[in-house]
Amino acid sequence: MEPLEYLDHVRANAALFVDAARAAGVDAPVPTCPDWKVADLARHQGRVYRWMCQMLETKAIEYVSPKGIEAEATQAEPLAWLEAGAEQAIATFGAADPDTPMWNWIDGGPAPARFWYRRMAHETVIHRVDAESAAGRPPTAVDPPELASDGIDEYLAFLPVRAGRGGPIPLSGSYHFHTTDVPGEWVVAFVDGTPEIRREHAKADVAIRGAASDLELYLYNRRDADGLEIFGDPAQVAAWGEVIRF
Repeated sequence: MEPLEYLDHVRANAALFVDAARAAGVDAPVPTCPDWKVADLARHQGRVYRWMCQMLETKAIEYVSPKGIEAEATQAEPLAWLEAGAEQAIATFGAADPDTPMWNWIDGGPAPARFWYRRMAHETVIHRVDAESAAGRPPTAVDPPELASDGIDEYLAFLPVRAGRGGPIPLSGSYHFHTTDVPGEWVVAFVDGTPEIRREHAKADVAIRGAASDLELYLYNRRDADGLEIFGDPAQVAAWGEVIRF
């Protein structure tokens, strides 16, 4: 997916996010983020947009703390802060060179800014679903399905980083994830708590397959397994959702 395509998805999902947040009200609890109200969700996303812009504009090749932005966020009206942050991010990244070197948490140093176009799109999608949950709405499908498949790919790519930072992941065995409406297959095998990820069709202890949007939101714990095909030990399936929580 091209960088400007990701920005189109940021624009579309940010609009859905704001609409759902406005319908819910800033004091509504967010069921999918139990410690947050809508105001917290909106301020968080607005902070993330500005933090990404700050790193891109300064061409930061090391981690930059968002503390100053966080202080500003606490004083802002949440939904205005969210809307303005999305507009700033779309404009800033839209005018930038996607190959600009900047920090990210996968590479840990200078790497193309393309990482952040992708991350911004999927961050917006998932928190848009959170806002919809606060408004009592079913999640709008991640559209197009290729975006959802890409989101699954990104999500799984983060697993080794999680294992490296937090120690071994307390899971064992192997999992096969398969999108049925667009191409996408992954096998995740845990070896001594370290995930090994392969993009292939292969047998695994557990298999979970379904439409890309449903599978992405299931992996992010934003929907249940309704409509997905699941094969294998139910306890191993449940263990994934209990242990892997982004």
